[in-house]
Amino acid sequence: MLTPSERRRAKVAVLLAVNAVPLVGVLALDWSLVALLAVYWVELGACLVGAAVKALFAEGKPTYEANGFSWLVFGALSEKRGRISLPVLPLSIQVANLPAIMMTLAVGSVGWALFGAIGVGGVGETTGATMTDAESLSVGLGVLAVIFGRAVDVGRYLLGGTHASVPPQQPLRSALTSMAGTGSALLIGGGFVISGAPPPFVLAFVLAVKLLADIVDVYRDRLEAFDERTSVELGFAPDTPEWERIESSRDGSEIVRPKPSAVVVGGVVRGLSSPLSVLLVAALTLLGLLSTATTPGVAVELLGGAVVVAGAFTALGVFDWSFRYLAMEYRVDDADDADADPGRVVGYDRLFGPQWRLASESRAELERVRSVTDRLFGTETLRLERDDRVYRLPHLSSDAVALAPLRSSHQLTNGRSGASSATNSETNSVAGDS
Repeated sequence: MLTPSERRRAKVAVLLAVNAVPLVGVLALDWSLVALLAVYWVELGACLVGAAVKALFAEGKPTYEANGFSWLVFGALSEKRGRISLPVLPLSIQVANLPAIMMTLAVGSVGWALFGAIGVGGVGETTGATMTDAESLSVGLGVLAVIFGRAVDVGRYLLGGTHASVPPQQPLRSALTSMAGTGSALLIGGGFVISGAPPPFVLAFVLAVKLLADIVDVYRDRLEAFDERTSVELGFAPDTPEWERIESSRDGSEIVRPKPSAVVVGGVVRGLSSPLSVLLVAALTLLGLLSTATTPGVAVELLGGAVVVAGAFTALGVFDWSFRYLAMEYRVDDADDADADPGRVVGYDRLFGPQWRLASESRAELERVRSVTDRLFGTETLRLERDDRVYRLPHLSSDAVALAPLRSSHQLTNGRSGASSATNSETNSVAGDS
């Protein structure tokens, strides 16, 4: 395991090599401004992809709030505690990391495309400069060198074991910071060229801003340490919560499981009742009906689009609800087991392991709710809201519901209970700064 100083020196060496490529291109190979910006633009993309790979295998607990990802699919992933092991490599993918990665890739891709369009495309169109064959070849080699440097950085991160102790947001935040610095250089540099600034000035500006952004990234750990020691709150201090250990055994426990068919139907209702689904389907249907009198062909297309949208959200809802609950079982400790908390309830996923636990006294606070799906299948749902989290034991048989003394009984529609978006993990707290 490398020390922080050794990791910093290794990262400095990699970044110096990466930054030397465009510098050598400008000084020795007579690269144009467009060529330099193109290499930096590709490096931005490589940085984003490399950060996504780092976050994918990060084993630290995510630091965003699961309630912030209560949407379809995103919520199901962010609330699930567990890992998927790779068959060959000694690495695993933490399911709860995926929402932050997908959001970062979505936002970063938009920024990357914008930086390329203005910083590279705008400069090329303004100057009318084109790369010669020799310059194109050297730029291609520079791009390969930049990608290789980023790959070395990812390999060092994995082989050095850094991934075992960091949350997924750490590499993603670092990549977005680097993209913000280099991207700003591309945008402002492109703006300078479009406004008529001399190319040497723009070259110097881009190189200086890029180098400054890399230096800030390298010495982030020292900034974090300074932030922790002072009350200045620069925003660099890391938030690194740890997973709570949850032990559970089937021995001596009463096992309760949701009704599978009710879970699937509940997913259909959840998907169709999603606000975005209702809005899109209603808008397409209304436009289609209004178009029937004038343009029948368009009306058919709009109504067909409404059906497709409804089908897509139905599939997403079924995946969401099934991923949350289909493999879940709820283990109630035997009151005669002296080694356990009598009456404690542990939510256990048969694929990913224990998810959350409720102390025995919490059972008295469970509420019985009946959704449309519950009334259809003769099941009931137990629900508990505590500390801004919602625990849900959905679609249980009447005999299974008897596992808890219930505080109250009232009716809820499935759409309303779905909007509560059950947080399926007491320990899966995640941050919205991805």
